[in-house]
Amino acid sequence: MTQVLHMFRKDMRRHWPEILISLALLALFTRRALNFWEAEAYELLSYSISRFFFALSGRYIPFFLVLSWIFLILRVVQGETLVGDRQWWVTKPYVWWELLLSKLFFVFLFISVPLLHVHLLLLHQAGFSVLPNLGRLVLMQFTLPFIVIACTLALASTTRNLAQALLGAGIVVLALIIGLSLDSLFSQSAGDGPFLVDWIVSLLFFGSILVVPVWQYARRRTRASRVTIAGCSGAALVLSLIPFSRVEQVYPLLAIKDSPAQLATLPIAEHLENTPGLPSFGSAVVLSIPVNVSGIAPGSVVLVDRMKLTVDPGEDSGWTQGWVGEYHQLWPESQRESLTYDVKRKDYETIAAKPLNLHIQLALSEYQEAAPRTLLLPSGTFQDTQLGICRLTTFVRSQVLECLKPFRSPAYIGRFDAPNSPCGSVRRSANNLPVNLRVAYAWAGPDRELLPTPGLNPVVDYQMFFGPINPASFLAERSETVLCPGAELRLAHPLFKRHFRIQLELPAVRLQDLVEHPSF
Repeated sequence: MTQVLHMFRKDMRRHWPEILISLALLALFTRRALNFWEAEAYELLSYSISRFFFALSGRYIPFFLVLSWIFLILRVVQGETLVGDRQWWVTKPYVWWELLLSKLFFVFLFISVPLLHVHLLLLHQAGFSVLPNLGRLVLMQFTLPFIVIACTLALASTTRNLAQALLGAGIVVLALIIGLSLDSLFSQSAGDGPFLVDWIVSLLFFGSILVVPVWQYARRRTRASRVTIAGCSGAALVLSLIPFSRVEQVYPLLAIKDSPAQLATLPIAEHLENTPGLPSFGSAVVLSIPVNVSGIAPGSVVLVDRMKLTVDPGEDSGWTQGWVGEYHQLWPESQRESLTYDVKRKDYETIAAKPLNLHIQLALSEYQEAAPRTLLLPSGTFQDTQLGICRLTTFVRSQVLECLKPFRSPAYIGRFDAPNSPCGSVRRSANNLPVNLRVAYAWAGPDRELLPTPGLNPVVDYQMFFGPINPASFLAERSETVLCPGAELRLAHPLFKRHFRIQLELPAVRLQDLVEHPSF
């Protein structure tokens, strides 16, 4: 233990400038994060003024803070390099595990301990009790801070100096880009894989970056360590890309009459001439398919998760992309929705004028309200057990509900009934609006993650936007006030009910008739 403290004091004397920089950035981050309500509005205002002022507003402080931690860990670990033939420390009376322990103690004392105290301060200053949240505070150290520290230790132990570390970081970034590109190609998966597969993927990745630094200090087998990290990471990537559950398996096909959401395609008007409108230089053309919506039960919401277009056998189907992600919310008052599907421009131009029989498959999810209740909005800041600490604030021209919640924003279904609202402008105009504009909904789905949201701030700032059923009609007839003190909100927890899949038909339609041509 004496040798551990000796090496720790040596590192502290040698790297005091890096320690001071990281603590100063942590202090700046704390000062900015303590302005819970003002931070978001200040960033939006600064962004609207200029990009330079936006950069100076403090939005990038967390990035530079993490960067200072990475630089500090690299400098401390590479002070006694584990790579190359100039490992002078092996000629000294150093024991490898004591050297490793001194490095870990250094990281713990100058990164983990200050960050934990900052988290305690932020949670207390936001108005939340510390003791009930202490366990989740500890778990939060195993999200972003743990990932940064573990990955940097693995990088520092397998590189000789900062130049090699930068090269290794570039390879990691390139690998991430390739992995994201491959993930976008494998769109036939239904989403998250089985729990066992996720556990194996995490074990391969995090196990390698945790074992390699220990192995390097014990044996200094640099090439084997690099191969281990690359091999385990590659295996984890391949395993995560395998579509263990296809969309057709997770979303069983239902007849339209048995579906909790009755959808029907609308007749498509033919364009007399293929007017391009505003010139578009994008690589994709967006098809817009209007559908009528009805039959959704009160207290329910149906989400359009994915969409796939196919054509009759024998027709040119090379332009279809299989299942693509969609994000539409269908409420009981919904009447019409526009589904979108991207087509590569070069494929579109070859078949735009050709009549095709389109088969539209939709993968949907149904949620039901659980434990509904009424919330009467007070004036000023108030506390709610489900939402956290909230207040009404102005965003653009609307009043939204801004809330603070420890660790993760909650799941909710919110409903605002305009005719019963005491808000003046809404009450006067609500009875003259169509039924799909008389109510507004807010939605946040449940999350299966057990750990807190990865980040540096334990207090999550989120907004509840009560949007109209049909945003396009709302923009044309929008009222100036949405929420006000005294208004009643209906809040409930979204309870998952089922996945299902339906198929719609759109016969003899040209793709060029499905493109919305913009104009001045």
